[in-house]
Amino acid sequence: MNVELLKNNQVNVEEALGLWGDMDSYNEALREFRDSLAGKVLQLEEFMNQGDWSNYAILAHSIKSESKYLGFMTYAEVFYEHELKGKANDGFFIQNNFKHLKDTVNVMVSLMNSYFGEKRNLLIADDSNIILNFLEKSITDEFNILKATNGEEALLKIQENQVYAILLDLNMPGMDGFSVLEYLKERGLTEQIPVIVITGDESEESIQKAFSYRILDVLNKPFNESNIRSVLEKVEQFYNKN
Repeated sequence: MNVELLKNNQVNVEEALGLWGDMDSYNEALREFRDSLAGKVLQLEEFMNQGDWSNYAILAHSIKSESKYLGFMTYAEVFYEHELKGKANDGFFIQNNFKHLKDTVNVMVSLMNSYFGEKRNLLIADDSNIILNFLEKSITDEFNILKATNGEEALLKIQENQVYAILLDLNMPGMDGFSVLEYLKERGLTEQIPVIVITGDESEESIQKAFSYRILDVLNKPFNESNIRSVLEKVEQFYNKN
């Protein structure tokens, strides 16, 4: 782990070590913080959508404090501002600046992943083990693969992890892919996480419905490694533009 990577990105490791004492304790706390951020951002968004500014401010304060404890002083200012706006019931500011908060979290998580030398999480949701295994084999060198066989499992993965991109089958038992897309749309996540739809249904109606959710692309079955490479390049372009 390269501590200079953190220091070069405005993380005050020395000050944080005054609290944690040693690098092992610091790294353990850093991992816990990173792994909790996705769920906390979703909870913030729930409070925002409900207009529950009191609890919004409390959670923003918690993230701010944890950021400072770990040396993310500059980043903590974003959460501090949201804390103050929550206390002031300033929903207009919060709603118009929530994307900036999400972007800040994404930068922090990406930085921590790079520090730990860990791969980005790519979620594959498909009820076919053959498809899951083929996709995993094709891209496992680049990503940490999260697998789900239905919509319910996919939502749990999204809630518990910082997801870089999603490959989503539309036709799954129980909660289908369209239900997952609806969940992402309601929370503005399709603007943050690129979604590639996997489908064997090439009907115009189905494809148009999928694109109404602002998906990035469609991966039609059957597909090969060249097709997979093509959509992953579009994922990289998505982040380069944002």
